Amino acid sequence: MTGLVVILALVLGVVYLNDAWRSLERARIVARDLCARAEMQFLDGSVVPAGVRIERVRGRFGLVRLYRFEFSSDGQARHLGELSLRGRRTHRVSMDLPKGGRLLDEESPTSHGEYRP
Repeated sequence: MTGLVVILALVLGVVYLNDAWRSLERARIVARDLCARAEMQFLDGSVVPAGVRIERVRGRFGLVRLYRFEFSSDGQARHLGELSLRGRRTHRVSMDLPKGGRLLDEESPTSHGEYRP
């Protein structure tokens, strides 16, 4: 019985790590595309995981992962952007714009997970 619990724990760990890696790759693609559409430079070519929470949507529980990234309009000043994914879908996007203000976008019921500025 103990061996079965250990194997189950290992399988769940591998599944979680695989999902985390795939979500990180998806977040990197979304951040890069978001910066390109906003005509900004996606700095360092990376996103940083900033948290995970469980959220209930339409009666089902799921993981929402938060990521942070940096971008620049001139290559000098760094500005912060955040995005969250629910599964593989873009849930929320936020960017501190260089000239002041903030770009916000939340998933709409008709959205298929793609950010549209």
